[in-house]
Amino acid sequence: MKVSLENMGGCRRRLKGEIPADQVRLTEEKVTLSFQKSARLPGFRPGHAPLDMVRRRYAPDIQNELKDSLLREGLRHAVEKEKLHLVDDPAVEEANFEKDKKFKFILRVDLVPEFKVPAAKGLKIPKKNPEPVTDADIQSALTRLAEPMAHFHTLEPRPAKEGDYAILDFEGTCGGKKILEIDPKAGQVGEAKKLWVLLKPDAFLPGFVPALFGMKPGETRKVEVKFPADFPHASLQKQTGTYQVTLVELKERHVPDVDEAFCQENYKMPKAELESRIREDLTASRNSAHRNEESHAVTQALLSSTKMDVPEPLLEDERRRLVARLVEENQRRGVSNEELIKHKDDILKTAGQNAEENVKLSFLLRKIAESEGLKVEEQEVVQEIAILAAQSGQDARLFAKRLQKSNVLPSLADTLLRRKTVDFLLQHAVRG
Repeated sequence: MKVSLENMGGCRRRLKGEIPADQVRLTEEKVTLSFQKSARLPGFRPGHAPLDMVRRRYAPDIQNELKDSLLREGLRHAVEKEKLHLVDDPAVEEANFEKDKKFKFILRVDLVPEFKVPAAKGLKIPKKNPEPVTDADIQSALTRLAEPMAHFHTLEPRPAKEGDYAILDFEGTCGGKKILEIDPKAGQVGEAKKLWVLLKPDAFLPGFVPALFGMKPGETRKVEVKFPADFPHASLQKQTGTYQVTLVELKERHVPDVDEAFCQENYKMPKAELESRIREDLTASRNSAHRNEESHAVTQALLSSTKMDVPEPLLEDERRRLVARLVEENQRRGVSNEELIKHKDDILKTAGQNAEENVKLSFLLRKIAESEGLKVEEQEVVQEIAILAAQSGQDARLFAKRLQKSNVLPSLADTLLRRKTVDFLLQHAVRG
């Protein structure tokens, strides 16, 4: 059997092969015999039909299976002879039987990249410490805990001011016609009863809230609004709306004090203990953020010290995965499909850049783990499963069975090895 490789650039090669006629004949006999074993032809018991009859009856199927078998044999021979490490199934460009019964084929293959493994020790990263947790941070966290328990109470009659919550009745017109007649879908832009509005200058409609400052409950005031050119309701764009606004009530939002009584009632612990737990959580969060920042710095230093071609199939798979994740994240944030399509090029560009880094990094970390003798023990996988199960509130054994059934355990072990390798890089990094 003859095989040769042609460099197509990067990690891609064109593999050409030729299988001699005698080997083709032997393979054809094996394929035909396999068909004979299961062949069901009239007048013969299964597996006992004559070979010539089997050849005639199943000729197209035998021919297809023969091609596949010869391609597998050719690829296996090339992989062993040339010591190839493929990253994906090959693409068949040509596969033909010659007149002299030889079989010639051309495959397009993508190989694991070859590169010089950089030194794992001594990578330079910025010297930074986790941001310390201050008393002010604790106080802010306590305030955030109290925010959901805030309540509103009605203010004694006085002029409205910024920061109040106003309860309003109003109806709007534009050019002498009711806004809801101009645009029935205008909703609360056209009319509202007992609408709560936080009195801040940029709240609700342009110029609407500032015109309410100084009003007292029970008072009615005429307010003019100039709708901008990009206003969501096209029929009102660049128009002036006139509103008759009645201030029904003024409310004030009161956040409870986080005192001993609050802590006992809502968290069943003294205030000092709650503060201690908050400090622990904030410290852990900032340490984690610091670790992520250092991990990014050390992996960037690793990438910048290495030149490597990236296999196109892996790059494309990672690019698709990242695009799907970016789209999903934006949809969860409420970004519309129209907006996503509008920024399609930016999404694809970002995904492409990150995909190349991710694929390169996976090869780099795997090589470094190998050269430094880093491994993931079974017990480490078991511990990680227990942590993940606890975080999701599931039984560890059932959780492990589900992971095993869905074939996720190899991926989990790979993630742990990646984490251990980054930890090794950080342990031996030079900070300055």
